[in-house]
Order: sequence, then C-alpha cells, then structure tokens
Amino acid sequence: MAGHNSKKFEKFKVTGSVAAPFTPFRDNGEINFDKFEEYANYLRNHHFQYAFVNGTLAEGMSMTLEERKKSAEAWVKASNGKLKIILHVGTSNIRDSQELARHASAIGVDAIASLSPSFFKPANEEMVVECMSEIAGAAPDLPFFYYCINFVTGIYVDPSKVLKRAKDKIPNLVGIKHSSRELNNAHNCTLVDPNRFQVLMGTDSQFLPYFTYGIDVPVTAPYMGTLFYKLKTAYDSGDTKSAQAIQNRILELNNIRGKYGAGIEIAKTMFGIISGMDIGPVRLPISKITTETYNSLKKDLNEFGSVE
Repeated sequence: MAGHNSKKFEKFKVTGSVAAPFTPFRDNGEINFDKFEEYANYLRNHHFQYAFVNGTLAEGMSMTLEERKKSAEAWVKASNGKLKIILHVGTSNIRDSQELARHASAIGVDAIASLSPSFFKPANEEMVVECMSEIAGAAPDLPFFYYCINFVTGIYVDPSKVLKRAKDKIPNLVGIKHSSRELNNAHNCTLVDPNRFQVLMGTDSQFLPYFTYGIDVPVTAPYMGTLFYKLKTAYDSGDTKSAQAIQNRILELNNIRGKYGAGIEIAKTMFGIISGMDIGPVRLPISKITTETYNSLKKDLNEFGSVE
C-alpha cells in the first residue's frame, strides 16, 4: 500500500535553489512580520525558487509553536506565488511536530521536512524511521523530506539506511535534506531510489563536490543565491574554469564567516550587511555579536566585494 500511495508524489522535484532564510526579529526578540514581503522579494530577485522556512538558520527550534505557525503563515502570504515553501516542522517531540505538520497542510505549503527529536535520541535507523513516519503521517498529502543534520542533533545514523527502511513505510517521503558533513553519506543516499528520492544539499560552500554526485539543488544561506546561480550556469555550460573560480569565491566568502566562528549570529549579520535589510538580532541561547566583531566583519565583506 505504501509503495502504491507514494506514486502520487513521484513527480515532485525541487528545482533551482532553496534559501534558508533567517527569521527577522525586532530588538525585543519578537518576530518582525513587517519584513516578510521585502524578504520574499529579495530571495526571488536573487535566483531562489524555494524557501526552507523555520529551519536551523531561522532559529526555528528557539520559537514557540504559535510563533512557528505565524511565521509559516507569513511566509506563505509573502511568497504570493514568488516562492514555493518547504516548511520545517521538526521539534523536540513528535506530537508538536505533528501539530505543525497538520497546520502546514492547512495553510498550503508545498512540502514539509523534519529532523528527529534529539534530546532523547533514536538508537538506530529503524527508530528514526518510526519517528519520521509519525510526523510525516500527520500531513499525508504533503511531500516530506527527512532532515539530516547530525552535528547539531547528535544522531549519527546512516541516512541511506533510513531511506531504505522508510521506502515502504512513509508514502509521502520524497527525499532528504542532507546537511551533515559526510559527503559519502549524501552520495549513498542518491543510490537508494534515484527515481523517487531527491537529495538536497544543505551546504554554504561545497557546491561543486556535490555536483559530481548528481546533487544539484542546495538549501543555502540567502546571501549565496546569485553566486550559486552563476556557478550552476557555468557548470551546466561546461565552463569548468569559470565554475572553479566562482566556487573559490564562494569558499572565500564562507571563510569570512568561519573567521568569526561560523555561527548563526555571524551568518545572519553577514546577510544583513550584504542585503542591506535589517532583520534584527538572534535569540538566546545564541550570543549577539559585539560592535567590534560587527565592524571587523563589515570591513572584511567590503573588501570581499559584491556577491552579485
């Protein structure tokens, strides 16, 4: 039955590139809903076709259920046909994730994704599948991606084995957002069922290596849109010299982030400086950056030059 039901999703494929937007906050920590329309326009104008909403860069795990619902609704409204929405519904427990999944279905997002609860960690691939089945089953009408980010969750299982075990158990499973750092694991995921499962690369720098494995859709920081577009255009046209030069520039930009610790607070500040949009601070437990760090980071980005 699961295999038969999965056929309704077999034509679902993400194309182009996916932004992982930071949630705009006001200085008092409240979500700044006034920014969403401007934000959606920025993403679309910088070669993004999708937004991965309420994920890691968005600090979704630091938001309440009600805030996540309102954020999702705001993104759907602001997208207004400009962007398709993949909504992250992962939480620290299955029941909250199911509630977010049902809400996602009600507001008309294009797909959902979830990481596994990780305070109490699933012991093996089979238990990950059990968790994902419970969550995906709350929105059986929506395509579902398993979100693998092991260096954050501490869940070190084989994602390709998760896909294999889930194949006949989760009808709406369409693939994986692979943000873990083991490139071979991502490659193995592409071999499970290429006609059904799509692997999205969750990276801000390793684009060319992923291309060699046939993985060509990133979920990436919103300041990478134009650089990735130029890289992919060069690669697809066979201009490997230009593609390598653009990849080197992307790595240089990512190294600037790494210079200051590579945290979400740095990436969010980089986006604010690069885009000119004021999307506010981060929330605790992430630390706000100091004025000294901000000024130094801005100087480095000015020396780097345009990302257009």
